[in-house]
Amino acid sequence: MSLTRKTVLATMLGAMFTLGACSDGKDGAQGPQGPEGPQGPEAPKPPLVITSAQAQVLEWTYGDGTVNVTFAIQNQDGENIETLDRVQLMSTVTDENGMLADTIDVTYQAGSDSSVGSLEHTGDGVYSLVVPQDGVTADSTGIGYVRPGWRSANDGVPRTKRIMFSDSDNLAMVQTTDDAKCVACHGEFDAASGNATWGWHQHHHALDNDQNVVVVEACLVCHTDVQKENGGWANNTMAMFGHGKKFDADNGMVSSGHTALWSNYSMDMKRCSTCHMDDVVFTATINGCATCHTNLQDPNNGLGVDHSGFTDANCTSCHNADGGFYYDHNNGKARDEALNRYSFDVLSVARSDDKANILVTVKAMDADGNAVDVTAIDPMDATPRGWATVMKNGEAMLPGRDAGHVARSTGVAAGSEADTYVYTIEHALPYMDGEVLLGGVDGRIFHNKDGASPRAPITVSNVKDVRRTSSDGLKCLNCHTEGLDGHGSQRGGFDLGGDACVQCHSAYNWEHDKQDKDHPMAWGPFVHNMHFGAYNEERDLGKMPTVDRNKKVECVACHTGDIDLANVAPALVLNGMDKNNVYGITPIAANCATCHTGAAAKAHMENNGGDFNVAVTPAGTHMGESDSFNVFDPEPVVESCSVCHSPAKMAEYHSY
Repeated sequence: MSLTRKTVLATMLGAMFTLGACSDGKDGAQGPQGPEGPQGPEAPKPPLVITSAQAQVLEWTYGDGTVNVTFAIQNQDGENIETLDRVQLMSTVTDENGMLADTIDVTYQAGSDSSVGSLEHTGDGVYSLVVPQDGVTADSTGIGYVRPGWRSANDGVPRTKRIMFSDSDNLAMVQTTDDAKCVACHGEFDAASGNATWGWHQHHHALDNDQNVVVVEACLVCHTDVQKENGGWANNTMAMFGHGKKFDADNGMVSSGHTALWSNYSMDMKRCSTCHMDDVVFTATINGCATCHTNLQDPNNGLGVDHSGFTDANCTSCHNADGGFYYDHNNGKARDEALNRYSFDVLSVARSDDKANILVTVKAMDADGNAVDVTAIDPMDATPRGWATVMKNGEAMLPGRDAGHVARSTGVAAGSEADTYVYTIEHALPYMDGEVLLGGVDGRIFHNKDGASPRAPITVSNVKDVRRTSSDGLKCLNCHTEGLDGHGSQRGGFDLGGDACVQCHSAYNWEHDKQDKDHPMAWGPFVHNMHFGAYNEERDLGKMPTVDRNKKVECVACHTGDIDLANVAPALVLNGMDKNNVYGITPIAANCATCHTGAAAKAHMENNGGDFNVAVTPAGTHMGESDSFNVFDPEPVVESCSVCHSPAKMAEYHSY
């Protein structure tokens, strides 16, 4: 073995030296190209890995009795999928009245004897699907989607999201509602799981070719303009869901969904722009109107005109823009006018020279930007009034004029500067060194100038400058469009939304006549309880649309940014039993316990500084407008929850 190695090495070295001796340092001439050798067999391609898939609709048309869709499908890495053998198609076309009515749901599966139509692979991940649909022609219009793949990836190509038919001459332009308005209340639809108990079918959204979520048009594929018994696909039309009247098993209509938002504390059912696009021109239809006017076609309903035999074609002869029937469905134009009639701006909230009162200095302008003399506003037109209170530990201190409210102005006078006006607030708590003041103007503006309902709120204050918040009060107005008309309607409104409510819904609001010993009225616990918590369940209130108990909650529906428990104001949340006996709950525990109601959860909170029964004794008395009240001023309490419950963990477990 040693000899062989030496012989090979000597031969190699000899060859190298020989080449070196012959070289003159220059390359020789290029020799002729030899013939190409035989090609070896092509290496087999590795199998395509498909863990997920996405599709695009390239082209679609209606033919004579068919729906024709060309689409492309790729895997998660953007590689073309050539092995698709299953695709679902839903298509809905308009009827002779222009209403979306006729729907098919067809799933083509290669090799299945029950499949109708055809699926042709044309290469590069592109497929041509042809499905029969009775009654359609090349001139038909409609909407629909394709959904290639299988529910389980074990069966073949995993199923994509629903992909809507793209814009074309055949597409029915049916959308009167902006998807963003749905998202404002329901949360982002792409976060919805396949669990229909969470999100109310929100996982049934679709995508467009740019992979953006499509809401309204996706819903209309099934929930068309016509109920099932009249030729539609589903028992509930999109209008029924939107207007809040839902089909029941007895072929009647029951209040559901959005109807729950028509109470005094929420939506204005006649303010169409809450959900509809602002520039939509509405056409009256029997099916649309009957979703609210459920006895419309009952000949014995007492109407001056018998509607029982009417069809959609009859509606516009009377219900048109010139017919005077649109007053109640005018997109809130009268309210919008009232909201814009006066615009107040708070310039300062400060103590008077003698420290006895609080002065709220404001300016006001009309809709044209002209200065308004606040002292001359007719109370039959609007009722602006100043208010103020002292802040303590980040919360409004109460009482003011009575046991559970801020102090209010006794009058307004011209200020020392041009076009400024000063509200004098009496009955506020006495001056405290280093105090922070919260104040502003609220009231009502009347639509019809006669002092009768309906009305619009005035709300302006310095609350965003002096009070910490982890939410945006204006988000409340996505659902509570009327500024809580009927409760606090001269305070909660369009300038501040829910942020206006904290002037009364403070941690220090202990008012015994308005309290439930288990549900404090402080803003955080109150909102969580009303929308998600035990209070909601006990009183069977309308559920938030993104909420199912023990499912993740869309906190971003109200909150903005990180929720950091280390920043929670340490004000003890008071709860009243009577005017002389009050107890407190530590602030984080008061919020968390609204949903986490079990004994183990409460014990966990108590082990980390929480307390549900802090004894609070009066710290003195205060003279309100007509009586004196005890003042409760407990020491702040800091809990240690933020040590473990970081913003990241809060986000993980509460889905925001």
